Amino acid sequence: MSDVGHISPSPQFKIKPPRRAELAIERPRLCEALSVAADSHRLILVEAPAGYGKSTILSDWVRDTTKASGWLTLDRFDVRPDRLFRGVLAAIQSAADGLSPVMNDILLAHDQSEAGDEVASYDHLLAALDLLEEPLALVLDDVHLAGPGLADGIVGVLTSSAPPALRLVLSGRDHSSLRLEKLRYGDGLEEFRTTELAFTFQEATELAFSLGRAAEVDVEAVWRATGGWPVALHAGLGGTHAHKEHDDGSGAFPAARAFTEYIAEEVLGQLDPTLADFVLRATTCDWLEHALAIELSGVQTGGILLQECIRKGLFIEEKVSRGDKSVYQWQPLFAAQCREILEERNPVLAEHLHRIAARYYQDLDISESVSHALQGQEPQQAVTSLVAHWLEYLLRNGLYPLEQLCLDLPAPWCDHAGVLMIRSVCRALAGDAQSAVDLADRALEGVSALDAAPRRRFELYVDLLGLMPTPGMPLPGQARVRQHEEVQPTLLAPSAADTADASHVAVADEVIITSEIALAYALAGDLAAADKRVVHALSGADELGWSPEGRMAGLWLAQGISSYWIDDLPGARTHLDNVLPSGTQASSIDKLCAVYRILVDCARGDSAQIAASGEMLLSLRDRGLYGPSWNAFSTMASAKIAEAEGDLAGALAIAKPLQDAKNPPLVIAFLAELLRRGGKFAEALYCTHAVTERERNSYTGTSIALTEALLASQDGDLAAAHERLEHAVSLAEPQRILRPFADRRDELSGLLMRHAVWGTAHEAFVAAQLKENTHGDNLTTFLYWRLTERELEVLAYMRSMMTAADIGKALFISVNTVKTHQRSIYRKLGAASRRDVLKIAAARGII
Repeated sequence: MSDVGHISPSPQFKIKPPRRAELAIERPRLCEALSVAADSHRLILVEAPAGYGKSTILSDWVRDTTKASGWLTLDRFDVRPDRLFRGVLAAIQSAADGLSPVMNDILLAHDQSEAGDEVASYDHLLAALDLLEEPLALVLDDVHLAGPGLADGIVGVLTSSAPPALRLVLSGRDHSSLRLEKLRYGDGLEEFRTTELAFTFQEATELAFSLGRAAEVDVEAVWRATGGWPVALHAGLGGTHAHKEHDDGSGAFPAARAFTEYIAEEVLGQLDPTLADFVLRATTCDWLEHALAIELSGVQTGGILLQECIRKGLFIEEKVSRGDKSVYQWQPLFAAQCREILEERNPVLAEHLHRIAARYYQDLDISESVSHALQGQEPQQAVTSLVAHWLEYLLRNGLYPLEQLCLDLPAPWCDHAGVLMIRSVCRALAGDAQSAVDLADRALEGVSALDAAPRRRFELYVDLLGLMPTPGMPLPGQARVRQHEEVQPTLLAPSAADTADASHVAVADEVIITSEIALAYALAGDLAAADKRVVHALSGADELGWSPEGRMAGLWLAQGISSYWIDDLPGARTHLDNVLPSGTQASSIDKLCAVYRILVDCARGDSAQIAASGEMLLSLRDRGLYGPSWNAFSTMASAKIAEAEGDLAGALAIAKPLQDAKNPPLVIAFLAELLRRGGKFAEALYCTHAVTERERNSYTGTSIALTEALLASQDGDLAAAHERLEHAVSLAEPQRILRPFADRRDELSGLLMRHAVWGTAHEAFVAAQLKENTHGDNLTTFLYWRLTERELEVLAYMRSMMTAADIGKALFISVNTVKTHQRSIYRKLGAASRRDVLKIAAARGII
């Protein structure tokens, strides 16, 4: 230990808080939180990756706090214990100056003979601190630079043995060298991490104003894209591409070269080269598991390096735990910048890693597999994955994303026979029969190049969907198929080769394909078409003697989905119970079925079944392959359980991660309504905008439109509310979609009644919904307010200058009858005069 009595002074810049940057904004909520923490905790840990404004907020707090405070910025030379001790002592002396003369005397008085005695030096310091009569805060910034020996020197001593009056604030990117567990499980430690340090939307808005960009930048889109990461917000709000025309948020964050270089220098450049190389490789994927980490890193220690990233807080966190396996997610913006850096430094390696990821995800998550295959310049892999698992993709993402995925393939792969057939099915599901036939015709020209199994399946699709392009063109098994007409699917059903009686192979194939088509129609929102195919598939199953359970999982899921949305909850539960998880390799059907079981049970309010279905969902998560895109469905289901149990705040907390991610339309529909019910109206409206009208099917479109109608009504925009409600009704009536109305019955009651008076093209459907209402006599009121045909005729004449007598002559009725009709019209429309009648009637679209 150096001579403390004759201390070599630390540089002044090390013991003074840094100046705030010119464009930094004040964040009083954090300063207040730090003050509260310092009042009740003797150790405060501020830990986050680079660019989270740790030094800025702490320097603001030190300047504003009423407590005596000292500051020490550590650097790489502070790995030497004697230098670090001198710095700490200098910072404490600076803070204690004038606070306690006796304490200063002890700090300065040090016997020369004890200068090399480390224990004596520490004892002198602790003795001085013990004299403090009021709290003194000591901020040690950038503690990660002090190296792995930090816990063995003065910082470790102060952490574990400092007198109660000392408030020690440790700030840095990593504290793994310190032993804080004892304090963490007591009451001596308060922590501030990325969640607390990230900018709120209000702070992001203030920053945009300070930068002079609030008027031209979509602040909310940039804030969501960055997750509130302060340095990224500065780059995004100050960029030239973050304009408001990016309605979907894409492109809201500019690919600023300076920001990419910041990541390269301030994050990757500060890491051990081995770890930095791992990060560049592992960020090929936003989502990561241990096995994938090993494959991408190319070394068996990949799992260990992944854990080191987690310990160091390197922009990665655990999102899902599946027994002994975990799924992690990189901060998307950080991962994107790392990919850009790797593509610039080693483009060949970058493509190779994307190909590794594509093969890893081939049977795990088709979205990830196709995306990585295309980035890895391996379109053949993308086509292979897509042809093999297109129905699974439809299960997870919906009809139009599947079709778009096919269209995004480069030539000539977008014209592959399998891809054309998938597009043909998509067009058939969307009701575009002519395009479906044309695509099927093109697909059949190249079907001979496919292997036998997919070729036969696609030929069956053509026949069963009625997509025969060329009259008289024979297809294998065509005569057999026509006995059952149109049919459809069960995903991952047993192969027809497993059927004992070879003569039934054709029928078995038809049943399986028909079951798949039924499920596809249900997912596309055409419940009537799905039901039609279910009947045909059951007929074939009866002929084969198949039992109702197990073999036709997709068929039962299709019926369960249809029953749920038409509000036949007992029927839905019965059908879903027939979907039995098969073996240890849980399929996508099993998982979606578990989600729908929870939806049904929550709607029924059966707490015992809700608990059982929740356990089933958890058990499926721990079995078989797990694709990251399923996280959204399981999170949504967990939030629904919390909401059903009356814990709306808990449901919102569970669903919060969904707000900053791209989710399937079904998830967005439930998320938007949950946010609305939780009073988060702006977030709910933003959420509804994430799904275009084209992407909304009958039930997701109805759900989202009803949420939009209630939001508009809450905002006082009655015209928009009625437009959205009419749109919802127009989607719901053809398919008998009732569940979204039942789920919002209490809140929709008054709006539906006013909508009926306003005017609707779906009077019978609206009246039926009003009849279902259990609170009041809205149906009676609706019928009372409806104008009769004769009243409508009188109203039409009232637009002219005709008197009551003139109207009577024109309609061949008495003047008294005309006046009776007029009084009824006034009453029903709530009008006091003829002018008011015409104004109200015009506003409501009656005339």
